[in-house]
Amino acid sequence: MHREAVDVAPHLSQLIIQTKSITHFPVSTGKERKGYGDQKSNLASLFWWSLTISTLSALVVLSWVSSIYIFNNPSEKIPYKILSKFDKLEPIEKFPKSAPPQSKIGFRSLRELMETEFSNLSGVYLDYQNKKLLKNYIENYKTKNSIYYVKGDFKITNTKILDNSDLITNGIAIEANSKNFPKTAVIFILPTLQDRNVGANLIGQDLTLGTDIFSSVINVNTTSNKRMTFTVVPIVYGNFNLPNSQTVNMKPPKKLNIEGNWPLDFPQPN
Repeated sequence: MHREAVDVAPHLSQLIIQTKSITHFPVSTGKERKGYGDQKSNLASLFWWSLTISTLSALVVLSWVSSIYIFNNPSEKIPYKILSKFDKLEPIEKFPKSAPPQSKIGFRSLRELMETEFSNLSGVYLDYQNKKLLKNYIENYKTKNSIYYVKGDFKITNTKILDNSDLITNGIAIEANSKNFPKTAVIFILPTLQDRNVGANLIGQDLTLGTDIFSSVINVNTTSNKRMTFTVVPIVYGNFNLPNSQTVNMKPPKKLNIEGNWPLDFPQPN
């Protein structure tokens, strides 16, 4: 019995040593803990630097895209306001009759314009075209062949004194039906600082827009009965003789009220 106990003792000792080696955990030193903390701090710094660089890069891209949009869309409200505030828009130009902007199709009657240029436009397509027409006017037709000139004979049906609620805030607007094609009408805008009564007694009078007036289309509007109205403004300005024997001295508007009524609304005649 004693001998068996002696024989077992070495085995027990060896087992205890193995158990101690298995359950032994290395004790972390302060230096190791410090190294781990430094590594964690470096990772945090790297994260915040990456986030900062990504944010700045996104802001640069956003600024670049926004600038392109603003300069390419001066006929929209927010871009126009921004460009006006920072004086990035050239004044609307008074063109000389000897050197007006060139038109690819020359002077056309309202019927010709309706049938060849605008008959297939409606909804968002017409809205897009109207933005281009106003944009070209604001940019003084810097895009080549971007202008449409109107000519024809008309019968005046309504007049309006322009005010601060309109896109062009000073002058008068004349609404007139085409004599030759009843499906079309014109709104003739005369920007002026003259007496507000200059357009009195015009309803029922004849109106002629000749090739010396250079009436440029800046809006096209259709009604429910498929009647098409062209809003035009004479880009050479100067004097215009009205049918009531009054003479209007037209001048380019200094600034547009981009939030004003557009296209123009006319009061119902009495």
